[in-house]
Amino acid sequence: MQKPNVYLFPQLDDNYGYLIKNPHETKGVLVDPSDLSMCLKILELNDCVASHILITHHHDDHIAAVGEIKSKFNSLVIGYRNDSKIPKPDKEVLDYETFEILGNEYKVIHTPGHTLQHINFFMPQHNILFSGDTLFSIGCGRMFEGTPEVFWDSLCKIKQLPKDTKIYCGHEYTLANVNFALSIDPNNKELQQYSKWASHQENELRPTIPTMLSDQLLCNPFLRCDEDQFMKLYESQNEIEVFAKMRSAKDNF
Repeated sequence: MQKPNVYLFPQLDDNYGYLIKNPHETKGVLVDPSDLSMCLKILELNDCVASHILITHHHDDHIAAVGEIKSKFNSLVIGYRNDSKIPKPDKEVLDYETFEILGNEYKVIHTPGHTLQHINFFMPQHNILFSGDTLFSIGCGRMFEGTPEVFWDSLCKIKQLPKDTKIYCGHEYTLANVNFALSIDPNNKELQQYSKWASHQENELRPTIPTMLSDQLLCNPFLRCDEDQFMKLYESQNEIEVFAKMRSAKDNF
């Protein structure tokens, strides 16, 4: 199977949307469309229509343009069966369900924490993950609806994916996340290098996304709550409690 192109485009203030398109095809898949004009622009630039829409969760900055795009292109909307707050999906999916769009396979990974119904979309043929607001580069989403236990479990699901997985997340938060990570992990050489690279990208007005899972496993403290250094820092031998304290510290950073 030929690898699809993934086109990242900015939406609203700091959101990212994605267009997944096979080479030379005239149909594409939009992920979390919230900014209609930017969605139409990326489709026009790539000479395709939005045949499908993937929704990770129900926050307005991820779904605001779904209705208008569906109306314009007769797109098929795919979302989590148990999320009553998203636009009604044409195809309702559940955890670990696999489905195919335009020859590409997708696997659903239910990742409660940011919201209770949040899902990720993983493309196992190409090791590509659309993580919405579950996992960010050097960070994770705020815990609006979930508990530390379910959020940590969700992050552990992502940790089990192949290390060469490319992660496409919902926001450009990398520099702020790096600043927090360095405050609790200042001697991490890989994190220091990642910080320099992220700053360079920012100075060049370039995105820091996608990121590789291998880099996140080395640099992202929220994936490493079970490591001794963070258990010592947060005075707990329980990784869920460490995660709760780390998330609270980031919220107040």
